[in-house]
Amino acid sequence: MTLLVILLYFIASAFIVLGFMMLFVFRRTRRWELLVLSFVYSGSGLVAGYSMRWWPLVAGFVVAWLLKLAGYNVDAPAPAAGSGTQNAGGDRPADGA
Repeated sequence: MTLLVILLYFIASAFIVLGFMMLFVFRRTRRWELLVLSFVYSGSGLVAGYSMRWWPLVAGFVVAWLLKLAGYNVDAPAPAAGSGTQNAGGDRPADGA
């Protein structure tokens, strides 16, 4: 095996591991952005490892960054659990009147 094949396998396996780590974090946090990015990274790593081509890794990286730019950013703070239109006190108004 050449050095480029070993490098391709290493980077593809890193993408697959990154995807599985994101899937594990999704299971704990229930942030659906992590699920989408997990499928992108894992899928591109699997396709690159199976087809022995470099372009699925680049395509997966570009798609992940486009998703982040489109608003699927996992670095943004999660919305609060009770931040809907209903206040915490039930039917009472928020000012106590």
